[in-house]
Order: sequence, then structure tokens, then C-alpha cells
Amino acid sequence: MLKNFMIIAVFGLFIMAGCSGSRQSGSSESMSDTDAAVQERIADLLEKIDDEPNNIQWRMDLANEYRANGKNMDALKTYEQALALDPSRSDVKFEYAQLALQMGDKRKAFQAYKEILQGLNGEQFLGRIAPMFVDTYKVKPVISSMVPEAFGCYSPDGSRILYQSYTGSNWDIFEYDRVSEQNIQITNNPADEENPVYSPTAPVIAYTSTRDDHRDVDYNQKLRDIYIMDLKSKSETNLTTNSSNDWKPRYSPNGKFIVFVSERDDLRDVDLLELYCNIYIMEDDGSFQLRLTHADANDGGPIMTGGENDPIFFDSNRGGNFDIYRLADKKVERITYNDESNDVAPDISPDGSKIVFFSDRDGNYEIYMMNTDGSNQQRLTSNLADDTNPVFSPDGKKVLFQSNRSGNWDIYEMDLELKNDTPAIYEVVDIIDQNLSNM
Repeated sequence: MLKNFMIIAVFGLFIMAGCSGSRQSGSSESMSDTDAAVQERIADLLEKIDDEPNNIQWRMDLANEYRANGKNMDALKTYEQALALDPSRSDVKFEYAQLALQMGDKRKAFQAYKEILQGLNGEQFLGRIAPMFVDTYKVKPVISSMVPEAFGCYSPDGSRILYQSYTGSNWDIFEYDRVSEQNIQITNNPADEENPVYSPTAPVIAYTSTRDDHRDVDYNQKLRDIYIMDLKSKSETNLTTNSSNDWKPRYSPNGKFIVFVSERDDLRDVDLLELYCNIYIMEDDGSFQLRLTHADANDGGPIMTGGENDPIFFDSNRGGNFDIYRLADKKVERITYNDESNDVAPDISPDGSKIVFFSDRDGNYEIYMMNTDGSNQQRLTSNLADDTNPVFSPDGKKVLFQSNRSGNWDIYEMDLELKNDTPAIYEVVDIIDQNLSNM
């Protein structure tokens, strides 16, 4: 299992095997009663269709019944039968496209969206289709080259960006000065340095490194430790000297603590990639390392909202797929509920009111934003590529993220004060055509 989408071979993106869910099924009698009722409704609708084969509504009702009970392939075929009777029914075609997208058949979905927009009711559906292909806010590339870049983060004053770049055979840390537009290489050795973050209160950065693992093993088997570097003296210190994986450091807002992810307490005799990981905290010099979560699952992506006793948000697959959770007063509360997808890598806005994260709920990885209680979830990016690992700017007005929308992993910035206008139909059709040609 690739841990929490955070130890990455960026070329292949993120591979994950989720745990089974923890729901309890009902009694066999109640399930049997439910199944019988479903079968009765389906049989009734099939009989109505036999009596009125040209009635589109009966077929729509049947497709909806199939979808409600997880019979998506039957639902898709039913929509296709309805469209064969009346290809001009944009409402049927839209539901067909939505289901095809949910099932992972983007070609069918995109072709259907295009036909809707080019039909008589195109304007009526533009507002629903355009957000699937156009970012909500203005987005621009800020760090782009021929090699992959990932895990960008802002300096405390927003004038610089710290990130990792693949230098040919390994990852190293770089810093981009937004004023001079110059890149400076911070680390330079054969090991992999990743997940860099600035201290909010000192000229220090934290990151992970494999330099102390001298075994001749591949990338995914390397053990990571958390390091800090004084940017003035360039002196480096290993904070987590142990024989386990420690990664994804994040400072508390006051700079006194670092939260991170570790699998050090999973003592099972299993493959390295199958070990569970949990959330830990330590002081900024590495002392007093303490475990915060205790689950037979993968907890990761922690972000502190304040001091050591304030809430921490993180992602976890303890419920099956990955969702966002909140840890406060030693109690864990689930924030997102998407049983068919994964919500990961939360970051909290400077004022503590919003969380950005990425999710594959709409077929590929996109950036989303929500309130800290999980309400008002909003999709921010929309394209065929994968947009991941978002972080807020110090003023909360921008979001930095990585994306392969150019064909290579680069770092982009979204301006939350500049919304994109609703495009014209022909513009969305052009985008759909570009996506179709790239499939």
C-alpha cells in the first residue's frame, strides 16, 4: 500500500488499497424483505415498459431504481434503450453521461455532454456541464519545467515557494523566489528529499530524506526520516532516527511543534508497504515524540490548527476509503463521507474557516474546498488531469497545488478572488474535444 498518497512515485501517481468498511449489515430477514421489495418494483416497471414500450418515463424510473440499488450496468443499458427511442432527450442523456462518468467511462460521458451542448437544449445544461471542464477560479502555472515538481508550499510571507523536484535520479528540495523568479537548489545528494515545509517562525525548513537508509532497495522500500535545515547555516539535523518510515512533517502555527506520519508502532510481520501508519507529534527539535492516533489503518496528511491541544485534521482509510477526520480532545470525528471515493491531504485556511483537499469523487483527482465541519463542499478544479496536494497562501486568498494538466507534474496557483466566467458553449465543446483527442 502506498502510504496515504504521500510517498509518491509521481510518474504513476498514487496507488492505494483501502481497508474494508466497518458497517454492520442488517439481519438476513430484513435484507431479504428489502431485496423482495426492490425486485417487486423492478418487475412492475418492466411490466409497464412491456405495455408501453415507447414511454420514456418508465425507462427513466427503471434506470433510477437500478442506480439506487447499485445495478449501474443495468441502469446504463436502460438509459441507452431510452435514448434509442428518443435521441433528443437531453435530460436522459445527461443522466446517462453522469452515470458513465461515475463508472469510469469518460469517453461515453464526454461524448454525451458534447451532444447535449450541441443540441436544442444546450444553453439549459451549460451551467451544469461547464463546471466539469472549467476551473472555478483563475489558475496559472508558477513552477514549470521539463522535470516533475511536487509538494509546493508558501513561505510565511508568501514571497517564496518551497518544493521538491526530480533531478534525474532522485528528488531534491528547491526554493523559488517569486520576486527574482529564480530557483535555488536547497539539497543536493543521491538520496530522496521530499515533503518540504517552512517553519512559520524561523529560517528553518523540515522535510523527509532517505539518506540514512543505505540498503540497495527500490524507491518504495526506502525508509524516510524527518530532517530540519537552518537556511542560513545550511546545517541539517535528523529528528527521527529510527528504523521505520517517518514522513509528511507540518509545523504548528506557532512553530513549536511538528506533526508527522509514522508506521513505527506497527510491529506486524508484514511487507513494508502493508504497515499501518498513524499521526505523531514532537517538539520542533525532535524531542518528546508522541503518538496521537491509534487505528489499524492508515492515518496521514496531518495539519495543526493551533497549539498542541488544538484540533488536528488528517485523512484516514479507517472507514474503508480515505476521508477527512478531525482529532480534538482525544476524540476522532469524521468530516467527509464519500464511500466510493477518497478525500485526502487537508490544509486549513489561515483564519481557520476553510479546508482544501483533493478527491477522486468525480472520476479523477481534483481540488475541493469546504468548511471545517465538512459543510459547503465545493469543487475548485475541473479537467481531465489530476490536481493534488493543495495548500493555502498565508493570506488565504490563493491555493498552491500540483497538476499534470500540461503532461508533466508542475506547480500551479489558484486565485480565490478571481472567478472564471461561465464559458460559451463552443468553448466547452472545444475543451471536451481536446479531452477526447487525448484519450
